Amino acid sequence: MNLRRREQGMLSNPILIGALTILVTIIAVYLAYNANNGLPFVPRYSLHVQIADASEVTKGAEVHMGGSLVGIVDTVTPARDASGQPIAVMNMNLNKSVEPLPVDSTFDVRLKGAIGLKYVQVTPGTSTETYKNGATVPLSQAGSEVDLDQVLSMFDPATRAGVAASTVGFSDALASRGGDINNAIGAFVPLVTDLEPVARNLASPHTDLAGFWHGLESFSSALAPVAQTQADLYGNLDTTFTSLASVATPFLQDWIHQTPPTFQSVITNSPSERAFLTDTKDLFSELRPAFATLPTSAPVLADAFAIGTRTLPGTYLPPNTSLDQQLANLAFALERYGHTPAVKAGLNRLTLTASSLRSPLSFLTPVQATCNYATLFLRNIASLLSDPVGNGTSLRFSIVAIDDVLGGEAVPSQKPYTTPNNNPNNAYGPLHVNPYPNTASPRQNPPECAAGNEPYSGSTARIGNPAVNVGLATQRTSRTGG
Repeated sequence: MNLRRREQGMLSNPILIGALTILVTIIAVYLAYNANNGLPFVPRYSLHVQIADASEVTKGAEVHMGGSLVGIVDTVTPARDASGQPIAVMNMNLNKSVEPLPVDSTFDVRLKGAIGLKYVQVTPGTSTETYKNGATVPLSQAGSEVDLDQVLSMFDPATRAGVAASTVGFSDALASRGGDINNAIGAFVPLVTDLEPVARNLASPHTDLAGFWHGLESFSSALAPVAQTQADLYGNLDTTFTSLASVATPFLQDWIHQTPPTFQSVITNSPSERAFLTDTKDLFSELRPAFATLPTSAPVLADAFAIGTRTLPGTYLPPNTSLDQQLANLAFALERYGHTPAVKAGLNRLTLTASSLRSPLSFLTPVQATCNYATLFLRNIASLLSDPVGNGTSLRFSIVAIDDVLGGEAVPSQKPYTTPNNNPNNAYGPLHVNPYPNTASPRQNPPECAAGNEPYSGSTARIGNPAVNVGLATQRTSRTGG
């Protein structure tokens, strides 16, 4: 009975009830204030995330995964990486429900609102290896996005003022233009109607629009390694244009002004100049072999010019007797002679003869220019008469004796003698003949100097050009002979 009265007395005591109410309120306020930091006595999954720049992440910043709140950032502490560079470490308390996270998970600092509030976005990986409670996430798995203020900071004050002025100008342009905008939207109806078949063509598999984007992706991937080179190109172009700015007026201005008339003059005169350009091209094509000899002939020409500069001044004599006057008189005489009908007829015949000789000369030119056969022939002909006798010189030769062998060259035969010569003492062997040797002339394939370079074999006949290209090497001759 006394116990019940005592309990009723305690519950009816206003001081005790007020104290209990204040205590419960304090506990509730404390729990509410620290709710973002985690409730007491609740186990957490702790991770220490290294990041190059915490990007304004503060204590109590939220940690999200898949759009859900999974933890908070307890503290942000400074640290250094393996190379000694300063970094930040985000000490996070996560819910036990997300434990454990794969080691290839990423942690990105993102902007939560326009006022600069940040949160950490966790993207789980797929690795079978996971982070244990209290593990440290390496620097390579964390990053941060570019802030809006960083994007806007790339505009200098003049650009920002220009953007503001443009915005005001656009607003003034659109003021009281509601009816015009409505009319413009109505005028877009035919455009949308015509756009339907265009969109249908783009959506067709035959258009291969996806292939275009894949190709554009490959093109961009190919440009990525040379991005720095392209950046240097624009920097160098800036230097070039800065230099050109100093001569823009009046030199570049006059050049640009004169360019259209120049192009029009070229267009007008090109048909009449085409024959001249064609002849010039043919002339340089024919002069190409001569140009190839310039490395060896240039010193000789230089000596000739040097001698000429010393000799020509001495040919200037009193008027009417000087060499140049005589040359002028000779030129006038040749002009009168050239107008004679008989001379014109002779020149026409000479021109016809030269035209007829062009093909054989073009065929025979490599015989001497490449293979040196004409010079060798003349040298060898001269050496035939090198044996002196009492009456002068005689033709030098020796008799080639051929054994009288059945089927050999010394007796009539229905086919060339191709029997192998296995005895080195025999004076006969298989036939070796090349009636039409390659001489590097046009349409002879392969280009080679075959005459005189055919290999000899005592066991096999050699008829015609060698099967293997023997090259363009022949015996060289000089001014002194040999």
